Parts: sequence; C-alpha cells; structure tokens
Amino acid sequence: MSEAVTPGVDMMATEAGAAVGEAVNRFTQQHECLDVRLRAHLLAVAGADFGRAVRHLARWRRALDRHIAIEETHLLPHVPDGARWAARVYRLEHRRIEDLAHDYAAKVQAVAARPPQGWRATREAVLALLDGAHSLRHVIEHHHEREQMALAVELTPEVQEAAWRMPAAAPADFSRIGP
Repeated sequence: MSEAVTPGVDMMATEAGAAVGEAVNRFTQQHECLDVRLRAHLLAVAGADFGRAVRHLARWRRALDRHIAIEETHLLPHVPDGARWAARVYRLEHRRIEDLAHDYAAKVQAVAARPPQGWRATREAVLALLDGAHSLRHVIEHHHEREQMALAVELTPEVQEAAWRMPAAAPADFSRIGP
C-alpha cells in the first residue's frame, strides 16, 4: 500500500526540514571554529609550550567572547515563548563558561609565568592543565549540544542568518594555526 502524497504539504515539510538542518549547521560551524582554537591551545599544553598555549588560549577566548556576544545580542532575545529552554538558561551557561575559562586561563598564565623546571615537573604541569581544561570542555560540550538540539531549531532561519552574518561571526580559516 502506498502513502498518499498531499501536494504542497510534503514540499513544505521538506523545506522546513532543510531549514532546520541549515540552522543546526550554522551553530555546528561556529562551535567547530571554537573547538579548533581550543584544540590548538591544548596541543601547545600537551607539548609543554606554555607561551604558545597562552597565546592560543587568548585567541580562543576572544573568539568565545565574540560568539557569546552575538548569541546574547542577536539570538537569545528571539527565543520564543514555550521554547525547550528559556534564554536565561543559555545566559547562565555562558556565565559558567566564562567563569571556568577565566579560572583556567589564570592557571595557564601562572605556569607560563614560572615554567616548571625538569622533566617530571613539566609533565605534572601539563597534566594539571589538561585536567583543569576538562571541566571547561565538558560544560562547553553540553552547552553546544543544547544550542544545536534546541536553540538552532527554535529560532527562525532569518534571525539566525542575520546573526551569523555579523562580521565577528564569519568563519575563520583554520587551515594553519600558528603561534
């Protein structure tokens, strides 16, 4: 038995599904750009290049701050009534991420200011920083999942397109991550 096709309705459903997919892709792309920057920092930490780690972390933090500013200024004011999570939830998560990032940056800067001496001390500093980044990465991962699962789906494509078209939101070329 074949399913009945309702002209117009099936086309609208297909178009709506495509729009949702594009919206999730925009969020995913923005989050991937942030992830690439944080990964560059973590690779510098893993290599015990603490000066480079500080520089990469500062670049990531500037990108994170721009990302949060765009979301809070251009996206969160448009969260519809009855959304899965209120704009307040996203803002609270942003504050938590900023606090964790601030605390973590202080640890990285302290190690870079007084580099450990010797093989064992260096490895212990690397491990401490990687452990310190874990909770930050965990919160960010869950926040990004929440945005991609709900916010990207609940905001209109027009609102999202306008927000991500902002110059600060333009995807960067991460083909070469340098010092």
